[in-house]
Amino acid sequence: MNLFITADHNVESGLTQVIVDIYRAGYDKFFEVKNYGGGLSGIGIVLTCRNPALHFKRRIRFSKKNKRLSMDVMLDLDEMKSLTHEERRQLVVKRLAKEVPEIVTKYQIPDFNVDQFINDLTMWLDKLGWK
Repeated sequence: MNLFITADHNVESGLTQVIVDIYRAGYDKFFEVKNYGGGLSGIGIVLTCRNPALHFKRRIRFSKKNKRLSMDVMLDLDEMKSLTHEERRQLVVKRLAKEVPEIVTKYQIPDFNVDQFINDLTMWLDKLGWK
């Protein structure tokens, strides 16, 4: 499974270091050896944290042709600016643990073991110890 986590954010949100920490924790290596069936080859997650005046809207897209699911996890810029680095990491883990399973289960993807993916995601996020 190709899992990709990135961010579209204002620098003052502090998400740059959170993304670096997630990458260093090895999420990509953990998921690249997982096989959840041929129905979904990858999931892309964008942590979006922009000025609310820009009216960014959440994007969710499933491409049957490419077997890819892409989604935004929206974060509040003012809230993120007010948090410590540790609190930002905790918030991101909490939102990933809640929103990714909600979105993935909305789609009926044949030959994709959604339950195993959610279990692995939850386990990996728990192992970070950021909650």
